[in-house]
Amino acid sequence: MDKTAGKARSQKQGGMTPLRNIWLLVIVGLLVCPVVKGDNRNMPAPEFDASLSWLNVERSLTLTDLRGKVVILDFWTSSCINCSHIIPDLRKLERKYGQNLAIIGVHSPKFDHEKNIEALRNSVVRYGLRHPVVSDVNFLTWKQYGVRAWPTLVVIDPEGGVVGSVVGEGHHILLDNIVGNLLKRFRPKLDARTLPMALEEEKFSRSLLAAPEKIAISAKLVAISDTLHHRIIVANHRGKIQRIFGGMEAGFADGDDGESRFSSPRGLAFSENGLFVADTNNHAIRFIDLATRQVRTVAGNGRNQHHGYGVYEPLTIGLRSPWALAYRAPMLYVAMAGAHQIWRFDVDANKIGPFAGSGHEGITDGALRQASFSQPSGLTLSGDSLYVADPEASAVRRIDLINGRVKALVGTGLFDFGDRDGPFATAQLQRALGIAALGTSKVLLVDTYNHKLKVLDTQQQAVTTVAGTGRPGKGAGTALESALNEPGGLAVYRKKILISDTNNHRILQFDRNAGRLTEWRLRP
Repeated sequence: MDKTAGKARSQKQGGMTPLRNIWLLVIVGLLVCPVVKGDNRNMPAPEFDASLSWLNVERSLTLTDLRGKVVILDFWTSSCINCSHIIPDLRKLERKYGQNLAIIGVHSPKFDHEKNIEALRNSVVRYGLRHPVVSDVNFLTWKQYGVRAWPTLVVIDPEGGVVGSVVGEGHHILLDNIVGNLLKRFRPKLDARTLPMALEEEKFSRSLLAAPEKIAISAKLVAISDTLHHRIIVANHRGKIQRIFGGMEAGFADGDDGESRFSSPRGLAFSENGLFVADTNNHAIRFIDLATRQVRTVAGNGRNQHHGYGVYEPLTIGLRSPWALAYRAPMLYVAMAGAHQIWRFDVDANKIGPFAGSGHEGITDGALRQASFSQPSGLTLSGDSLYVADPEASAVRRIDLINGRVKALVGTGLFDFGDRDGPFATAQLQRALGIAALGTSKVLLVDTYNHKLKVLDTQQQAVTTVAGTGRPGKGAGTALESALNEPGGLAVYRKKILISDTNNHRILQFDRNAGRLTEWRLRP
């Protein structure tokens, strides 16, 4: 998939379908020329519907509030990896142009759960968005602007005229040029007054954990990716914290536990003498030597880059949002969510490259290079199988490591999601992010947007819910009566099963025999 990749919303089914070749949509006024011949103005931008809900602001905004500023409307959905990839570019523009530029996030949701305003609030905080966000649940704004794909960026001039739009990633230089030219052209009419901001992040209470996602367990230790705090917490099996690696702010630095920095770390995998970390927003793999307490980068150069099939020197290339890890010496498997692939890092040979997946987003089975994945975000090894949580297709895939074949166990398409137990052929999930082997014939799955823990029995070919009510909440006790909120990861070690209850900022322990959930508390 090229650098401008985006995702089209199916008008028929209301989901996403991959665009293959032409991602750059019409850019009207590329040189900041008027849209209408004989006039000096662009076509007027449609007003925001008064019924829409807003976040990060004190009140709803109108186009009048935005007059005198260049405006970029960012049409996004919180599950879209391409949408997250453009956030750093938007931040660069915000820093450069200050109050002369207003970025408005227009959230037009794919999944049912993403329509929930509280779910969106959590996503806004997790992504660190500090600009206004409007919840476009019914696609009113989407339709007004003729948008067809996530992400789409629409530029509006300081007089309220639509300049044009682009789709997908990789347009920072183009947008920078357009914004700069518009500010020069409309200099006398600029208004640098601040918007009435009220950031959602300031409404959240501080807690030890902030949106923890992935967990790993060894014979003696538990590791947790404290994702929103940009750090890794290592504790013993009783929850006593042994070490904390990283700081409370994002960064990219090697060094000891206090010097090192991560950026939204997620996937974790213990090795014989340390811990591998998928440092998602740094597009890198890090290694924590638990004996020396040193962090070092072992793959990735910190840049988001696309690569074809090949074998690469790991520190010379950029990765694309590594999300989950599974390790069996000497191979580290990487769920490369941004590339829609599974990569493999040969630790002994110090080589890395794609292992499975064509790079196109989809749910195609078959040979390793021909199969397609959809933002793979969870991995677990069991015997000769590598199981993959494939969330954008709400699917679970199995890679046969002996025969080199990929097969979907649950899931049928990018548009097919729901909450249905039963036979694999008819079961439905909703953006499941985490998976862990449970013996030789079962795998545990966090069905993230259904707020449940489920078991996939590979012998019986069936899915069963074992925890969660299906509604977001915060509970404990009897597992099937206890509410979770977007659980993002889990880990199994013998009888110990831990779950990251991401939006509740806590870790739960699941007693499978008793059918109960209890909070697994960390302590200094």
